[in-house]
This record gives sequence, structure tokens and C-alpha cells, in this order.
Amino acid sequence: MALPKELQALAIGSVTASHVLELYVDYLCPFSAKMLTNFHNNVVPLLFGEQAPFKDQLRVIVRPYPQTWHASSPLLHETALAVARISLRDQLALQDPERNAFWIFSQALMKENERWFDAPARSKNPDQIRAELATLVVNVLGEDVRKAKKAPIVELDGLPLGQAVRSWTRVSDEGNTGSKIVPDLKYVTKIGRQNGIHVTPTALWNGVVEPSISSSFSKEDWQKFLEERIDKAKY
Repeated sequence: MALPKELQALAIGSVTASHVLELYVDYLCPFSAKMLTNFHNNVVPLLFGEQAPFKDQLRVIVRPYPQTWHASSPLLHETALAVARISLRDQLALQDPERNAFWIFSQALMKENERWFDAPARSKNPDQIRAELATLVVNVLGEDVRKAKKAPIVELDGLPLGQAVRSWTRVSDEGNTGSKIVPDLKYVTKIGRQNGIHVTPTALWNGVVEPSISSSFSKEDWQKFLEERIDKAKY
């Protein structure tokens, strides 16, 4: 349930939370999109805010897990992981779903994912898709943040946002090593294989696969699930 230092943005919620929920998702899986969107809309309000009933009791880790039968999927996951790399390094900011760039971009990517389904993407080469994804990053984490007059949620080290993303996803001109983000892509793939994750979405509760969790869970379903598993004396 731990994360590499460089990928702390994959998690929201307190690092001292009593429980951990891991969500294995594929950005081109319709059911993953449904689960992550429902979770953001229905569960995040139960976890964050002064009046949230489960405040500080649950840490949520998104485990990007590309499925090989979705041809463009690795490209979407590369860009999401690149966003994790440039997210704010402040731990308190990363815990907040309104300040965690990876969480925010993941929501946007799920909403836009049909653009890269097999049929729409079949005539595009990988670099074209990477360019489209970098543009989405600029729109969501740059333009939208500025329009809302919010503080920046990425650390760019002097680079323009799109260039910062492409510096991670750009493939070398020679050889077969891929981009700088490939080691991170290998990490998220290996941990899924190691844990025997076969389909997305798959949820783990405190490290154990929890088959009762469904992408169709309503707010009431989630509330009941959390009430049954979190010590009520702690919220």
C-alpha cells in the first residue's frame, strides 16, 4: 500500500488514516471511468471538509493499470503519470483532491476518454495522441486553474506546462527504451500483476481485494460500506 516518493500524488487523504482504499483503474475502461467519477462525486464529500463524517479516516490510492486490449491505453497512463510527477510536492496539498493535480487530471481524462477509444484513435500515431493529451493537461491544469483564479497546482521548474509533460512522455529518437516515464509505467503495471489484478476496476480494502465494491455504487452504497468498515468511534 506504500507509494514511491515520486508518485505520492497517486493518493489523496491523510497519510495517518486508519484505512486504505486502492482503486485499480484503466483510463480507457468505461467501468473504471464510471467508478472514479462516482467516487469523486459521491464519496469525496464524505471524506473531506470539516463536516465530513469520515474525515481523515481513509486514504485513497488510484492505481493506474493499463489493459493491453485497449491500444491507446498506455499513452493515457504515461501522461497521467507525468502529471503525477509534476504535481505539487507539498504533502498536505497532495492529500487534498482540490489541490492534487493527478486526481484532478484523472477525473478530466475519464470524462474525455472516448476520444481515444479504438475507433476514434485508429488513424492516429502515438505522437499525435501524446500531443492531444498534453493539450488536455494544459487546458485542465493550466487554463482552467487560471480562469478560476486558483493557485498553481503543478511545479514546472521553469518550463511551460505542455513542455513539462512532453519532457516525460517524449520517446527517444533511438532504440527501444521509450520515454522517461516508462519506469513509472512499469511500476504500476508490475504491482497490479503482482497482486493478481485481472480486470478494471478492482478495489482493495486495506490490501485485500474487495469484490463487493461496484462501479455502480451510489452515494448510499458507499456510505453503508464505509459505516460498516470504519470504527465509528473515530469520526
